[in-house]
Amino acid sequence: MRSPEQDSADIEEARRYSVDSASLYSRSSPQSEYEDSTLPVSEHEYEDAPVSPPQVVVHEASSSWRSTLSDDVYLSLSRHYGPVEMERQELIFSLYASEQSFAKSARCVVRNVLLPLRARDSRAWLPGLPPDITRFFDWLEDVVNLHSSIVHALSSVTAIWQTGSIVQRLAATLKGFVPRFEVYMPYLVKYESMREALKWHSEQDDGEFGEYLRLQERDRQEGTWSLDKLFEEPALRLRSYLDSFQVSSTRFHPCC
Repeated sequence: MRSPEQDSADIEEARRYSVDSASLYSRSSPQSEYEDSTLPVSEHEYEDAPVSPPQVVVHEASSSWRSTLSDDVYLSLSRHYGPVEMERQELIFSLYASEQSFAKSARCVVRNVLLPLRARDSRAWLPGLPPDITRFFDWLEDVVNLHSSIVHALSSVTAIWQTGSIVQRLAATLKGFVPRFEVYMPYLVKYESMREALKWHSEQDDGEFGEYLRLQERDRQEGTWSLDKLFEEPALRLRSYLDSFQVSSTRFHPCC
């Protein structure tokens, strides 16, 4: 049977590895899915794509789909497809960009805060951690994995933009993810009470877990999400879907 001193030592080790080592798995296993990487872009064939389009100008952190295109490409597409389709492409771009931003920020928290709390080369949590909190961590990782998969899919679908054409069919891709949103159910039931529990551990827990949370917050890089923000953001993400898809469904053709 493990002694309290052994449990304390395990959490102390997680605290030492927490930021710079990124993941306890990564020292002896392939690249973690939470590490940022350049995703491969698949090639897709679409009908009515302009022949030999001008070179597309792609900018980092572009604020709009229009800003990723040269003037010649945009004018050609606008004449061919019309202004309504141009607005639809902007909505697709906004969805893709927001999914990328959400997944990147969420993966950063999982990598830096949650993964160091797992046992070495295992998905098991370190002993001594509150079981209700670790269950919630598991549910959060399921949600983050879902959104990472959506980003992969949207990356493939929107690769056609690189050729100077438009995304013509998106609904089938998104529809395939609908059943997977069931991973949100346990999260939605518990996230408010778990935020309160996290606040208590962060502010009043004098044990190793409370100290670990305070250390993580102290060392968190400016502009990155806190663990509390990761608890909250998935619920906000769901609400944003209601607004986005309600607007889209009333303004554009059904086979988007």
